[in-house]
Amino acid sequence: MSQLTRERTQQILADAAFKELVSGRARLRWSLSILTLVMFFGFIALISTVRAALGASIAGSAMPLGFALALAMVAAVVIFTGIYVQRSNARFDELTRTVNRELGR
Repeated sequence: MSQLTRERTQQILADAAFKELVSGRARLRWSLSILTLVMFFGFIALISTVRAALGASIAGSAMPLGFALALAMVAAVVIFTGIYVQRSNARFDELTRTVNRELGR
């Protein structure tokens, strides 16, 4: 494998496909991260403000509302992971192959 030179690094960083790959991944990663953080901090805010309501049982069930919300958050994080994997496989892998092909790796 050849040594990565300063000129080669500049060539890679200037490539349009590489820029698209980096920005697309960052946009998706930050979007899903922000959604996750808002969801978790929102849940913490609910716990601190309406604790009694979260301890109440769901109608016709012995499960408390807070537990159901926590399970829903876990499911949402699994769905977010699936979205990232699907998008990565559908778009980012192809962009990676394009960058590797164009830049001769």
